[in-house]
Order: sequence, then structure tokens, then C-alpha cells
Amino acid sequence: MLEDPVPRPAVRASDADREAAVTRLQTAMAEGRITVDEFGERAQAAYAATTTDQLGPLLADLPARAADAQVEMVGGRQAAARSSVLGDVRLDARSPLPQRVRTGIGDIRVDLRALRTDAEVVDLDLTTVIGDVDVVVAEGVDAELEGWTVIGDRRVELAPVPRLAGTPRVVVRAHAVIGDLRLRSLGPGESASGWRALLDRLAQRPRPAGS
Repeated sequence: MLEDPVPRPAVRASDADREAAVTRLQTAMAEGRITVDEFGERAQAAYAATTTDQLGPLLADLPARAADAQVEMVGGRQAAARSSVLGDVRLDARSPLPQRVRTGIGDIRVDLRALRTDAEVVDLDLTTVIGDVDVVVAEGVDAELEGWTVIGDRRVELAPVPRLAGTPRVVVRAHAVIGDLRLRSLGPGESASGWRALLDRLAQRPRPAGS
């Protein structure tokens, strides 16, 4: 009597596996193969996947491409990444910055005013399904915002000042299904928080005489 074959153990999914799956889903949505709602559902499931077997069904009805047909394999992508299923991601240049950041539901906020690097170009790839992307650079830094949002605004608010010598060019590639994309510059000491900036301005208002 033949024994039943031993089940193959599930292979744990890496951050690179999850990111590759979401990239394929983004392409499929851009091509009209899946709707925005389908992308949101599948992307959340991809970020929550713990094994490569869980990623397979999310991509089963999409055409394989030469560049991403090996999505289940590990090691084909740069490891400098950070991902989150649910929650905000906040980064600043005082600690090592990942080149890619992914979150399912949450905001991505990056403050680069303290950035010190010898690189001529700094690339950031930031993606959220539902949430805002907000990148702050120092005044005088050359920066560019690329990417898209399906439902939301896209804003670039850079101060019209001469370029600061010795600073890199910052290229932000941002994507969101529902959310705003924002690239802005702030001076030293200015708060990146809208509420904090409002409170600071109110605190600086002259008080009425006799108060």
C-alpha cells in the first residue's frame, strides 16, 4: 500500500514577496484588469499574507510577466524596505531610510530635513492603499514628486529659493488608491504637523492689552 505523500511545508513570505505581489496588482489596476475596490482588497490580503501560498490566489487570474513571473521566489529585490499592514509609518533622516515603504491602511510621513548624504540622488518609493503620503525636505533642496493617486490630491509646495549647495536631488515616487500625495519644504524648526504649526502661529499672536 502506498503511503500518502508528506505535505510540502508552507514557505514563509518575505517583504520582497509581498511587495512584488502588490506591484503586480498595481499594474493590473492601471491596465483596467481589476477595479480599485479589488485592488484594495487584494493589496490588504497581500500585506497580511504570511506564506507564498497565500499570495498565489491573489495573482492567479492575472497574466504573468517576464519581469515578475518569479514573484514567489525570494532574493530578487533589494532588501531596503519597510512594510506595514495597518498603521502609519513615520520616518526621518536621523536614522537609515528604507528605499521602499508600503502600508495597507495608514499614512506615510517622511521628514528629510536632517538628511546628510554623499549621494547625488535620493530615491524613495512610497505606497499606501488608503492613506496620505507626506514628504518634507529642507528649503533649497531640489525635489520632485512622481506617481499617482486614484482618489485624492497631488501637491508640490517647495519654497522658491536658490538650491542649497551640497544637497542631493530627492525623487519621490508615491502611490495611493485613496489619499493625498504631498511634497513640501520647510525651514529649520518649522513643525511638519499642521496642527502644531497652527498652534505655534496662535501662540505668536500679540495678546490684547490688559490680558
